[in-house]
Amino acid sequence: MAWYLAPSLAVLRTEVNTRWPRRDKTSDGTIGDPAHQERPSDHNPNARESVDAWDMDKDGVDVDEVIRAFERHPSAHYWIWNRQLADKDTGWRPEPYDGDNAHTLHVHFSIKQTAAAEQDRRPWGLLEDDMNFRDGGDGEALIYRLSALVSGAATVQGGPTKGERVAIIERINSTVGRLDALAARVEALAAADAARDAQLRALLEQHEHGQLSAEAVVRRMGELLAAAGQDGA
Repeated sequence: MAWYLAPSLAVLRTEVNTRWPRRDKTSDGTIGDPAHQERPSDHNPNARESVDAWDMDKDGVDVDEVIRAFERHPSAHYWIWNRQLADKDTGWRPEPYDGDNAHTLHVHFSIKQTAAAEQDRRPWGLLEDDMNFRDGGDGEALIYRLSALVSGAATVQGGPTKGERVAIIERINSTVGRLDALAARVEALAAADAARDAQLRALLEQHEHGQLSAEAVVRRMGELLAAAGQDGA
């Protein structure tokens, strides 16, 4: 029997290709190369001849959106991307990855090594509303998602999608972090301006009292303004 890409991953690949038909596929991958075959890898066919990993080229797709869709699927196990690894068993918390391949050109997606995970042909959500039910239609997943959204939690705290990241909260936290950093920078610049103004006034007062020559004042002012320009660069 010849090897085959797990049907669940084939569905994911089809959704990605449909969503981004002009994406780059140069770094796509399924079955392992000789280097993979010399060590345990989900790219190698298992006893069922199923290849349970797929590499997706990073160019021409929304990598973050695909990762979020991957994490929601019951077949998902772990992903590796841009020197980070996240596993379903640890709540999809990204951790540093120091393997030989930093995975900066493609994202590695691995599913669980079970026949059920391999044969699960349910959609991954890239071609449908992300809020569609994936829990049998009873609304439990939506309730927990809304609860996480209202509470400001970064991940869903319970239900069938427990551990799923709340994308909007992540974006809000990221934006708030950038705004805080910008505010701190503005405050620092304002404080520096106030200190420089005080130094300039002191130079003028020293000149008025005959303590500094005009040439010394001009030279010192030039030094202060030059330093201010470097700090603001």
